[in-house]
Amino acid sequence: MNTALNIVDTQGVEALSMRKLAAELGVNPMSLYHHVENKAAVLNGIAALVTEGARDVEMGSGTWQENLYKLAYEFRELSLRHRNLVRHAFTSEEFIQREGPMWHSLCALLRDAGLPEAEVPKVGAVVAALIGGLLLTEVNGTMRRLIGEEDADDTGFHLAVWLLIDGVAARV
Repeated sequence: MNTALNIVDTQGVEALSMRKLAAELGVNPMSLYHHVENKAAVLNGIAALVTEGARDVEMGSGTWQENLYKLAYEFRELSLRHRNLVRHAFTSEEFIQREGPMWHSLCALLRDAGLPEAEVPKVGAVVAALIGGLLLTEVNGTMRRLIGEEDADDTGFHLAVWLLIDGVAARV
C-alpha cells in the first residue's frame, strides 16, 4: 500500500493503475488481484493506511474543546500530507468511515462534551463533513482566494474549528 500511496502523493489518483502499481513493485499486474480486487480497493487501502496514523493522536488532559481542536488539527496535518488522496477521498461517498480511529476519537470527545448518545453520531458526521469540506477548500486554494491573506488557510481553519466547537457547546 505504501507504493500505491507514493504514486497518489506524487502523481495523483488518476495516475494510479493496477498496471503502474505492478510495474513499481516489479510484479506481474495479474498477481495484484490475488491481494486486492481492483483500483477502488487499493484506494480504500491507502485511505485506511493514512488514517491509521491517527492512532497516534493522544487526547490530553485538557477540556473537550481543546481536545477537539487538537483532533481537527491532527486530521488537517494528515490530510495536507496527502493532498491528492484528500481531493479524491473528500469527494467520495465513503469519505466518513465510522470504523476509523479519527471517528472513534471524535465521538469520544462529543460524549465528553455532554452530548446525548443519540446525537453523537449525527453531530459527529456533520462535524467530520464540515472539517472535510473546509480542508478541501484549503487543498484546492479556495480559502486563500476568499480570505485573501497570506496565511488564509491557517486563519480560516482556526476560525472554522472554533465556530464548530462553539456550535457543539451550544447543543450541550
